[in-house]
Amino acid sequence: MRYHVTVRDRTFVVDVGVDEVTVDGRVLEVDLASSPASPVRHLVLDGASWTVVAEPGERAGTWRLTLSGASTVDAEVVDERTLAIRAMTGAGSARKGPEPLKAPMPGLVLAVHVSEGQVVEAGQAVVVMEAMKMQNELRSQARGVVERVLVQPGAAVERGAVLVELGQAGE
Repeated sequence: MRYHVTVRDRTFVVDVGVDEVTVDGRVLEVDLASSPASPVRHLVLDGASWTVVAEPGERAGTWRLTLSGASTVDAEVVDERTLAIRAMTGAGSARKGPEPLKAPMPGLVLAVHVSEGQVVEAGQAVVVMEAMKMQNELRSQARGVVERVLVQPGAAVERGAVLVELGQAGE
């Protein structure tokens, strides 16, 4: 099964098999043991042993992970189907503030509906892309102000490329 795991500002493509995982194309041996009533997991990853406390986050698909009792990170785990639906509909988890609008897949920019300095509302259409012969309207996930438009119609972009940078909008 393929997942897209975002930790901090980086998204990893993770393919989960029976006794190995592939992270961004790198095959790793893995063993994960857990107790049914406990958030504590024991993870062996390529021979390194970790104790991980995995607690559900505030939103579906989010997790708070504490590694070996030291550092804590928040992660969002999204499967391929959910990611595709979000990309096509602009739906997704509620964000605290605006985040850059990124290309969910490689494609061609057909239209840009915003300009620098413009205030956009959550759910507002920002960019239209064509990918795999389908047009996808990419929408803002939160209210914000357009700080920079980094693409123009006709531009070919790779998955993850920042298309539009958004900042906090004044009230």
